Amino acid sequence: MAWTTDLADRSSPALATVIERVLNDPDRSDDATLAMVREAMEQGLIEDMVRGGELAETDRDAVSQELEDLARELGEDIPAVHLLRYRAASTLSALIRELLARWEDPERPPTLAHVREAIDTGLLAELVGEGVIDPDQDDTVMRQLDDLIQTHGEHALAEELVKGEDDTL
Repeated sequence: MAWTTDLADRSSPALATVIERVLNDPDRSDDATLAMVREAMEQGLIEDMVRGGELAETDRDAVSQELEDLARELGEDIPAVHLLRYRAASTLSALIRELLARWEDPERPPTLAHVREAIDTGLLAELVGEGVIDPDQDDTVMRQLDDLIQTHGEHALAEELVKGEDDTL
């Protein structure tokens, strides 16, 4: 089945945090579905996350209702990972922000392909030389960009994948 919308836009940051916790649990399957997320929530995951400060007390009922609504609409067997948007790590985000600051075509925002092109034409080396990016991070930046391109495609808008200061994903 091909999705016509980006399902990651359908989940709140609070639900995304819960899903990420389930996906990162080594005792759970990598193929977690919405039904498996619900099961984890029923087994006390939300309470643990509230106690640990990962979720606000006010998110408890909203996250449960949101998950129920999505499961009813999309089906319980949909992979939970489809509701997450993986973003650029801080170093790659710094590079993308610099590219955005230099971008001159407001009608055609930069994509991940443009980020690759900017790196190939020296932006990463320039930022390393200026001390903005640690020289030991250049290989990591390239791997992260490759992963984002594989996940989102080379035509994904770079700005949408920049990790903000408050993002947890």
